[in-house]
Amino acid sequence: MKKAILKDSTPLVKALCLLLIMLAGSVIALLLYSLCGNGGSIGALRFLQSLQSILIFTVPCIFGAILWSDRPLHWLRLDQLPSLLPTLLTIALFVCGVPFVNLLSHCNQQFVLPESLQAIEEWMRQSEESAHSLTLRFLSGMTYSDLLINLLVMAILPALSEEILFRGTFQSLFGETRHMHTAIWSCAILFSAIHMQFYGFIPRLVMGAALGYMVAWSGSLWLPIIGHATNNAIAVLSYFVCQHSGIDITLADNIGTGESLWLGIVSCVVVVVLIYALRRSLTMSKASSRKSSGN
Repeated sequence: MKKAILKDSTPLVKALCLLLIMLAGSVIALLLYSLCGNGGSIGALRFLQSLQSILIFTVPCIFGAILWSDRPLHWLRLDQLPSLLPTLLTIALFVCGVPFVNLLSHCNQQFVLPESLQAIEEWMRQSEESAHSLTLRFLSGMTYSDLLINLLVMAILPALSEEILFRGTFQSLFGETRHMHTAIWSCAILFSAIHMQFYGFIPRLVMGAALGYMVAWSGSLWLPIIGHATNNAIAVLSYFVCQHSGIDITLADNIGTGESLWLGIVSCVVVVVLIYALRRSLTMSKASSRKSSGN
């Protein structure tokens, strides 16, 4: 088999190569959008979101892995499917963690910069409002067909592409020269910061770290992909249910805060228990695999 041409390169060289490929993917995505897009319509925005997920994140990471690994899918942790119990625990973790995430978001929103940095704080709030407005455009007035499309465009594709980029690629590159915990938290910080939603930085940071540990414990990228997709799908489904039942969406967003603060605390405890159960399950699964292989 022909050796990957960048196999012996440093992580920095690999990262720079990846960024160049991502830049090329961005150019191709913009060209396709300009040729096929229809202004600022919802359909065009969905198309652009899909192009971003595929051409800027997913394809460059796969191409990069081919350049520096003889087994690219193994390097990306995509060649090993998780067993049923860890999968169910991962889904339960993100479902039960919704009030805890809301509580973290509420705490994050209390963040206030000093008066000397008021201009930066205003920029942060405008960035947050812009991202929220775009999300509402995707989610408002959903029909059942819109729901299916949004689940694909806003839940499945972003989960797949972002996990391949952050946990599959960057965490692996960071892990070549850094301690596992440093690599996980570095990628979690990058993951949260790149969304440019500063008043959701803390919950996204915590989620990124949890996803990173899932990869480290399981050796598979599929658990983080499933967890990330579950988290995104919950948001889409919540908006859909609220719109069609007449419930104020802010009620769902505030579960775990204010009068339901106790629910956020209970959710935190449940999350800790589920993480412990998940790690124990993965540890026992690995031990069983080693025993059956005779190692």
